[in-house]
Amino acid sequence: MHKSKLFRQLLEKPGLVLRPCGYDALSALLIENAGFKLMGTSGYAISASAIGQPDLGLISFGELLERARNLINSVSIPVDVDADTGYGNALNAYWTAKNYIWVDAAGIRIEDQTWPKRCGHMSGKSIISKNEMVSKIAAMIRARDEEGRDLVIGARTDARAIEGIDKTIERAMAYAKAGADYIYVECPQSLEEVKQLVMRIEIPLAFNLIPGGKTPLFSISELERIGVKYLSIPMVCLYPAAKAMSNALQALKNGDLEKVGELGINWSEFNVLMGGRKWRQLEGEFGTASQPSG
Repeated sequence: MHKSKLFRQLLEKPGLVLRPCGYDALSALLIENAGFKLMGTSGYAISASAIGQPDLGLISFGELLERARNLINSVSIPVDVDADTGYGNALNAYWTAKNYIWVDAAGIRIEDQTWPKRCGHMSGKSIISKNEMVSKIAAMIRARDEEGRDLVIGARTDARAIEGIDKTIERAMAYAKAGADYIYVECPQSLEEVKQLVMRIEIPLAFNLIPGGKTPLFSISELERIGVKYLSIPMVCLYPAAKAMSNALQALKNGDLEKVGELGINWSEFNVLMGGRKWRQLEGEFGTASQPSG
């Protein structure tokens, strides 16, 4: 079964679906090994890890596509890709959808910010018109239909911080009517708002939780109880990794190699994670292992 169909099945089953986000092949492997059935990509995490800059539209579509390709190829679970705004108008969104289909993304999500966009938890955002976003959704559906695939299309709105909750609901309902498979609302401010969104939007509702971000850290069980279907955790890999690396480097600076070892996994564990046993078996099968000379 194609990964996009597996993604759709998850959205159709009862209960909340968690979307831990990775930013490279290693973080993707760790997510899969932890037992998650689905993962996403984080645009901010990719920007930070690839170019060392914040999520301000500074990294190009080509760079993001290549990172997604490597990440998707490293795991067997479906990957739902953060595709920013689609990188322009409806034609760009059409081309973006095509390219992500070609690298086997299970889903992609675009947002109604202007380009260049910024992280949804930052100030200073601006958004396009509702009709322009509807056109982008239609363009992505056209691309999906032409490819004969089942790509899951998510539509995100950043209107809450700009137009308020009523306009956010209006946009969300329009995006659902346009054919989006799920609606992602950036930064709802209370459980009451979340309840309104669940009641008014007839397709799966999604949003994200970021420690220190602008959305309160609601209880996952409470969100599931009130009907939230899809919850993204964008920084679950990046923030702990950044802290662990910082701590290890500080230990090294202090000359404490034992502490450095304690903060990470060891050589053998890492080679298991990387699939070293499989590659040794292939060496034996194909006779490519190094032979002693003489």
